[in-house]
Amino acid sequence: MKYLNSTNSVLNFFLVLLAITFASFFFFAPQTSLEISDTKNIPKIELMGFNMYQINKNFVDMKIEGARAVQFSDYEVLYGFLASRYNSQAKNIYEYISGQEVLRKGDLYEFPKGVVYTKSDGGSFWSESGVYDYRNETFKGKGNFMLTALEGNFDGKNIIYNRKTQTISAIDITSEITLDGQKSQDKQASSKRPANPNNQRIQKEGIQ
Repeated sequence: MKYLNSTNSVLNFFLVLLAITFASFFFFAPQTSLEISDTKNIPKIELMGFNMYQINKNFVDMKIEGARAVQFSDYEVLYGFLASRYNSQAKNIYEYISGQEVLRKGDLYEFPKGVVYTKSDGGSFWSESGVYDYRNETFKGKGNFMLTALEGNFDGKNIIYNRKTQTISAIDITSEITLDGQKSQDKQASSKRPANPNNQRIQKEGIQ
């Protein structure tokens, strides 16, 4: 009888041990899905003080420099971004676009924290945010903007710049225009000049 009790105790011990072993598989099994999701946020390449070049068929079309670049699987984050591009539409004119932080995906450069666009002949604008399309040579701003040109100063919302046609359009424009060396305030629906037909949109040629 004592032998049977001893046998049962040993058997119970091994059964408990076996149960603990199986349970450990569930509690301590590796979290494969979690590890995979985390690796998506790990950059493939990180550069400090970088220079990049975009090349067309004939020459270097755009030079990009910055303080830091982080490349992920399908996009890049660029910090302290400055790009310079030669304007083939006008001789000896360069255009510069800069921003604190840029998200690059293919030919699209998104500026979520503000962007400054400058021409070497003097015109420039700032936009609250926006996207520059390298392939189509357009910038589409979102939010407020301020533009400075030879004609005067302009501000409004949602500026759009077409580099190929050298045209700018926007909405909710307020402007301070220079006429014969003097500045005059020119607002939408102002009595100083006929209002725009839809009182919402104006377009001017270039940033000059």
